[in-house]
Amino acid sequence: MGALQSEIGNALAILIGKRLWACRRAADMATFQFGTRSPTRDFYGRATEVGEHALHVQCAWRIVQGGDITVGSKDLYYPAKYDDSQPLPPDFDWDHDPNRRDALLQDLFSDGQPELVVQKIEAGLAGSFRITLGDDTALEVFPDDSLAREHWRLLSPTTEAPHFVVSGKKP
Repeated sequence: MGALQSEIGNALAILIGKRLWACRRAADMATFQFGTRSPTRDFYGRATEVGEHALHVQCAWRIVQGGDITVGSKDLYYPAKYDDSQPLPPDFDWDHDPNRRDALLQDLFSDGQPELVVQKIEAGLAGSFRITLGDDTALEVFPDDSLAREHWRLLSPTTEAPHFVVSGKKP
């Protein structure tokens, strides 16, 4: 195992046993919430909750269940009720109109769905990883460009603890 793989595995191990209970977004960045919920205020001053730990993902990701993709990062760019046999509406605005990613995530984390608790972490190459959850479900994150920008970070929103940040190769 390479040094980066080992660092990623060690950093993400803090999530084992924690429940994944939400995924929100800031523009196109996914913010996955794990563990105990804490009340806070969002950017606009509205009451909300954050997880004990959060994973902010700015690269490709997907949630798979039983070998099928339940939701993926690029679902953001399609209307909520999109049927791929139809052309994409020319006036669709993913940031303001209801989109497929938000709708699928809302269903995944709605009441009555099985709890998704982190059971296993597998660090891969080039900053990728897989988080195995209950109910034959996994969250997979895989940087998909060669740029030096940030791909993802793990943080504890209610503390001043340093963030664990993974970015692409340096020039």
